[in-house]
Amino acid sequence: KSSRMKRVEYSEEQWTRRDLFGFIRSTMRVASMYPWSLDKDGNAMNYLIRLLDVIYEMFNYFVCVHLAALYICTIYIYYGQGDLEFLVNCLIQTIIYIWSILMKLYFRRFRPQLLNEIISSINEKHQTRSAPGFTYVTSMGALRHSNLWIKSYVYCCFVGTIFWLVLPIVYRDGSLPLACWYPFDYTQPIVYELVFFLQAMGQIQVAASFASSSGFHMVLGILVSGQYDILYCSLKNVLATTYVKMRATLAELSVLNEAQSVADAEVNQFSYSQEMQTPLDKLTEQQESSNFRDFPNAFRDSFSRCLAQHRYIIATLNKWELFYNPIWIFKIGEVTFLMCLVAFVSTKSTTANSFMRMVSLGQYLLLVAYELFIICYFAEVVYQNSQRCGDALWRSPWHLHMRQVRSEYLFFLLNSRRQFQLTAGKIYNLNVDRFRGTITTAFSFLTLLQKMDARG
Repeated sequence: KSSRMKRVEYSEEQWTRRDLFGFIRSTMRVASMYPWSLDKDGNAMNYLIRLLDVIYEMFNYFVCVHLAALYICTIYIYYGQGDLEFLVNCLIQTIIYIWSILMKLYFRRFRPQLLNEIISSINEKHQTRSAPGFTYVTSMGALRHSNLWIKSYVYCCFVGTIFWLVLPIVYRDGSLPLACWYPFDYTQPIVYELVFFLQAMGQIQVAASFASSSGFHMVLGILVSGQYDILYCSLKNVLATTYVKMRATLAELSVLNEAQSVADAEVNQFSYSQEMQTPLDKLTEQQESSNFRDFPNAFRDSFSRCLAQHRYIIATLNKWELFYNPIWIFKIGEVTFLMCLVAFVSTKSTTANSFMRMVSLGQYLLLVAYELFIICYFAEVVYQNSQRCGDALWRSPWHLHMRQVRSEYLFFLLNSRRQFQLTAGKIYNLNVDRFRGTITTAFSFLTLLQKMDARG
C-alpha cells in the first residue's frame, strides 16, 4: 500500500504546472534576444540588471555588426583577385552574421510582445493532464522530449561554431578564427588577443542566435503536440469522463471500458506522451465531487472542456504562425544559399590545413541542414496532429450513446477537418517535402557555381 501511495504522490507531482521554456529562454538571453529580467519591482537591483542587460545587448550588436561590416569590406577589396573560394567563404560569414543581427532585432525589438504572449499563454493555460477516464496522459512526456531535443540542438550549435576557434590554437600560426580584412595590423600584442576575443564572442552569438530562433520553433512544436496528445486522450475518454460525472456504478464503467478496449489496443496513438491505465476503483473515487446526474448535462460539460482546449491549441498555433511566418520565408532562401556555398567551399579547399577546415565547414553544412530539418519536421508534426482530432473522437464507444452525442460529434468533426499548416511567408508550406525541395535547389545552385568556377 505504501509503495502504491508513493507512485500516486509522484504522479501528482508530475502534473504540477511549471515553466516549459527555461532552457530556451536562457539561450535567448545569451543571444540578447530576451531580457534578463522582466520584474516590475522598482528596487535598485532590478535597475542594475536592466542596465547591464542593455550594455550586454549593445555589445553583442557591436560584435556582430562590425564583423559583418568587415566581411563586406573584404569582399569589396578582394573581389577582383579571382580567389573564388576565399570570396565565397567571406560571403558565408556575411550571411550568417547578418541573419544573427536580424534575429536579435526581431525577437528583442520588433516582436517582443508577441513572443511574451506565446510563452506566457502556454505556461499559464496548458493542460497538464487529460480528463479523467480509463486512460490518461500528462504533459511530462512532451516536456521531457522538449528538453532532450533543445539541449542536444543547442549544444550542437555551440560545438559546431566554436570549433572554428580551435583552429588558430592548434596550428599556432598567428591567424584568426575568421579570415577577414582589418584596417590595422592585428598581429600586434594585445591587439591580436582583443581581436581574437571579439571573434570568439561573435561565434558564440552566432551559435546562440541560430539555436534560439529555430530552437524556440522546435520547442513550440513539441509542446503543442503534447497538448494535442492530451486532447486526443480526453476525446477518446469523453464518455468515460461523462460516466464519472454521472457517478456511474462499477458495473456500468466495466461495460463502457470493455467497449472502449478495442481502441486502447492500438499502438502509437500519441506523439510524445505515454498512455497510462486508470483502475476502475480509482475512477469511482473521483465521483464524489460530481453534481451531474443525467447523461446530457454531464456529457455537455465533459465535451465543452475538450472544445475549450481545442480552441486554445488553435489560438496558440495562430500566434506561432503570426510570429514565425515572416522570417521563415527568408530562412528558406538563407539556408539554400548557405548549403550551396558551404558545400562549394568544402570541395574547393586545397590549403595545407584543409582537413581541419573541411571538418569545420562540414559541421556548418550539417548544422544548416539540421536547422532546416527542425523547421520543416516539427511543422509537419503539427500538421499531422491537427488532422487526427476526429480520429481520436471516433475511438470512444460513441455507438452506445449515438442519439445523445450525435450533434456534438458532428459539429466537432466538421470543425476539426481544417488542418493547420505552418507556412513560410504565407507562400510555402513547411513540411518534409519543403525540406527535400530546398536541399535539391541548393545542390542545383552548387552545380551551377562549380561550372562558373571551372570556366573562370
